[in-house]
Amino acid sequence: MGPLETYTKHYILKVENESAAKNVLNLYLRNRISFEQYEPTRPVNFYTLDYHMLSLSREKKAYELGTFVRYYIYSLANPSRIIGAVNFNIYRNDVENFVEVGYKVDSLYQNQGVASEVLSHLIPLVSYHYNIHRFDARIHPENYPSIRLAAKLGFNPKYLEPKSANILGKDVDIVRYSLTISQTQ
Repeated sequence: MGPLETYTKHYILKVENESAAKNVLNLYLRNRISFEQYEPTRPVNFYTLDYHMLSLSREKKAYELGTFVRYYIYSLANPSRIIGAVNFNIYRNDVENFVEVGYKVDSLYQNQGVASEVLSHLIPLVSYHYNIHRFDARIHPENYPSIRLAAKLGFNPKYLEPKSANILGKDVDIVRYSLTISQTQ
């Protein structure tokens, strides 16, 4: 298991529990339009406190099982407000262990290097603690900031997944990007 809390030069990264539900809900409410254009269609009750309390409880259990970890991003300058999140879905099978990584940053903090700094810190950390060497990111082909970030971090496009995500109620193509970390890093 990775740490519950870790730091970069500018950010605090925390695995949260139900007590952060209101703060998590506020992140999604503030960014509803910008997040929804590239993320799967939300359930009807997504924008409720109950939904996020239950979700955080499930995230904590999955973290304890070693199958999922989500770090919420706080700025050191304002440690009481969540400004984003990075999640790692951990898959283990007989062939290869790998992670699907997802990330989001509050629209007020986008294009400021937040995701780059945080992912540059978390990918090696997750690789070490979970013995994972392949990281995949599934990115909407029109999400140009995410595509640029993936390239900057060393991810390469692998293949198109036709109609593999439902975004805003429509089935859309997604491109799978992949990063392999050598075991000596």
